[in-house]
Amino acid sequence: MGGLMFAGALANRKCNLAKSSTWIALSPPMTGSMSSDYLLEFCEGKIDNVLADVIFQGKCPISISATTVVYKNEKYSDKAMDTAYAAAEKVYRKHVFAAMCSSSYVGNISKYQAKYMMGGFVIPHKSSENDGLVEFRSCTGGISSSKFGKTHEDRFYRCELNHADTAFKTGDGIFKSTVKPVKWFECLL
Repeated sequence: MGGLMFAGALANRKCNLAKSSTWIALSPPMTGSMSSDYLLEFCEGKIDNVLADVIFQGKCPISISATTVVYKNEKYSDKAMDTAYAAAEKVYRKHVFAAMCSSSYVGNISKYQAKYMMGGFVIPHKSSENDGLVEFRSCTGGISSSKFGKTHEDRFYRCELNHADTAFKTGDGIFKSTVKPVKWFECLL
């Protein structure tokens, strides 16, 4: 969510990106997240699903911050929010140096894995290519998916990590080149 907030701040001229700075994005929901839309429906009592009960336990009433990442052009978004998303995406495409976006919610074996696997499966994402919260396409923010490679040496990294993994909470996986967030970040330095 930090990448979307930063892009919004730049788009609204609340801050500037210094020439000496490098923007590295970690799973930003540049067009929102269906998890927010689904959480809103859950908290309104419109969802009757045992797995949703597990995922969203203690999340109602919904926080204001969660309502700010409802999915672009969907039921809970409006014209002003859709316009703000478009402006943030434009700034993102212009300024982001590197990004890590996931096409799989399975991720590394960790205490977070089950939660994000449930999120990837239960939440009605627009695509199965998501990290449990953010879809790959939303994370790219309009950057061509052809720019994303599947090794930690690619500046734009199409990983197979869940949302917790992309926040470096679980370190690197050992079986595939698509599960190495720490090595990816080290290669950028």
